[in-house]
Amino acid sequence: MNEITAKRKRVTIKDIAKKLNISPSTVSRALNDHPRISSETKRKVKEIAEELGYFASGIARTLKTKRSMTVGIIVSDIKNPFFLDFLDGVERTLFPRKYKMLLATSNEDADKEETYLRWLLEHNVDGIIVSPTCKGDGKNNLNLLRRIKKAGIPVVLYDRVFEGFESEFDSVTIDNAGAILDAMKYLYTLGHKRIGIILASNNLYTITKRYQGYLEACNLFRLDCRNKDVLVLESPLSEEMDIQVENFIKKASFTAVIATNHDITKKIYKSVRNIGVKIPEDLSVIGFDDVEENLFFDPPVTVIRQPVFQIGKAAAMLILSRLDGEDLKPHRVVLNAELVKRRSVSAIRGNSQPNSL
Repeated sequence: MNEITAKRKRVTIKDIAKKLNISPSTVSRALNDHPRISSETKRKVKEIAEELGYFASGIARTLKTKRSMTVGIIVSDIKNPFFLDFLDGVERTLFPRKYKMLLATSNEDADKEETYLRWLLEHNVDGIIVSPTCKGDGKNNLNLLRRIKKAGIPVVLYDRVFEGFESEFDSVTIDNAGAILDAMKYLYTLGHKRIGIILASNNLYTITKRYQGYLEACNLFRLDCRNKDVLVLESPLSEEMDIQVENFIKKASFTAVIATNHDITKKIYKSVRNIGVKIPEDLSVIGFDDVEENLFFDPPVTVIRQPVFQIGKAAAMLILSRLDGEDLKPHRVVLNAELVKRRSVSAIRGNSQPNSL
């Protein structure tokens, strides 16, 4: 064995044991802070382990404990700020329990999501937290997730569920319909009777529920919600969609519009700037998702704020409860969103309600 090969050889528990002239089992117990091992022995073992450059083998630990102490997380869009706050909530909950995250992104592609689900299984994750691709074309990974769950690996859905199969999995979502209903009620109290909405897609679970909230509010407040006041963007990040939003606002008969995600909020602000429409004098705007950027728009955006950190925390707590052996029926957590009032909404002239601040 040459010098380079020797340097690359992984240090084992046996190497530490030989150095200290003690048994490998004593070294293992010392490294894991076993109560029967003296403090002095633990100190010596850890000093030698550090000196030799020892790192515990995750594979060996998995074989012994049957756990990898990792949880697989799949997000639908790694660039979306939503998932940064979500992952913060997950990590802050898992880390104190010594669980680590293994992260993947599906980009709203069911085939890619399937690949990553199988990859996570190959890496022996103890559980999976996923925002599932639930598009209207019928292609999803419901059956694969059922098989994973049946195999004894806990699965928690977040942000979205499979409509019609909500009772099969633990899940954490928000009341999407209720969030839009609250926004519509706020606009209605300010005198708005014609309210438009821009949907990120008409077949994603969250957007479908938000549109349901819109229609429910129209019915409740007897508002005239015609098809021409609804815009559906199938590819909300493309330049073509920028033109669609701009034309939608140009032809608007509405006095207020609601965005169903943050990208659409940005498109609305860009469009009004291009065509000379003023917010909120000419058009009141309510966005969806509260990111720091909203404060720097002119004017700052009134938004529907999701409790994103809490969603992450709740999803992690559900997966931990399953890993702890709790055998309960699938638990659905539904959190409420909050309407954050800023200066992008104003009352219709003559309405008695004050301008939003």
